[in-house]
Amino acid sequence: MIKISELYIYPVKSLAGIQLSSSHLCPTGLKNDRRWMIIDEQGQFMSQREFAIMATIKTLFEGNQLVLTHEQDRIKVPQVNSNNKIKATVWKDTLFASHICKSVDEWLTAKLHKKCQLVYMENNDNRQIDRDYANHEQYVSFADAFPVLVISQASLDDLNERLDNPININRFRPNMVVVGTDAFAEDHWQDISINGTDFKAVKMCSRCIMPSINQETGKQDQLKMLATLNKYRKFDQKIKFGQNLIYKDAKLIDNQLISCGDEINLKNI
Repeated sequence: MIKISELYIYPVKSLAGIQLSSSHLCPTGLKNDRRWMIIDEQGQFMSQREFAIMATIKTLFEGNQLVLTHEQDRIKVPQVNSNNKIKATVWKDTLFASHICKSVDEWLTAKLHKKCQLVYMENNDNRQIDRDYANHEQYVSFADAFPVLVISQASLDDLNERLDNPININRFRPNMVVVGTDAFAEDHWQDISINGTDFKAVKMCSRCIMPSINQETGKQDQLKMLATLNKYRKFDQKIKFGQNLIYKDAKLIDNQLISCGDEINLKNI
């Protein structure tokens, strides 16, 4: 039996994530996943690929309010001012997102040593999923490309058996970790169902430099791990690790709940 063993959201793109026991679903993925994003002065998104220190800024919720922490310092993120929209670009997509406030910008600028701003994606700030993989009016948050990323525990275990220093799953930033499969079984998934919600597996996740970054220290310390993956997980000139999911019908998504322990039912295997 395949089950969800861990759930994660990453409220601010490229900052630290939050482990959950359960999560509600919204049309763009898990609730509050990558709804905020840090952009530079040109409006381009910032990520750990260039600013590894982003991993050391933690996120949490106090009630419904997002809080950012770094070492002994913290700042509460105010509610969104939807009247203050600015351009924000993530990969090939540019949209108008809601700017939060100057005080949060200044706090992040001091921590990241780079002038930046925090923006928020509201429900009507639609970002279409690549039409090669999804129908019209299927949307994604500020995640790289797809609403949900799933990785099996067996896949991580397989990798760790090849490493001198085992690593944590958080380097791969999944939304779901599952148990009860063989290593890399998720490569071959097509349609799956969780608590009556239907998903489609659409594309194995291509990997960049980010998994080499220690998510506690913000230091790049696992280039050998990437070299190991390169030996046996390279497809179409890219390292692949994990499977991206979209909803079979995003219009049916309305706050459904998924939880650790929920069974994953496979179809078309």
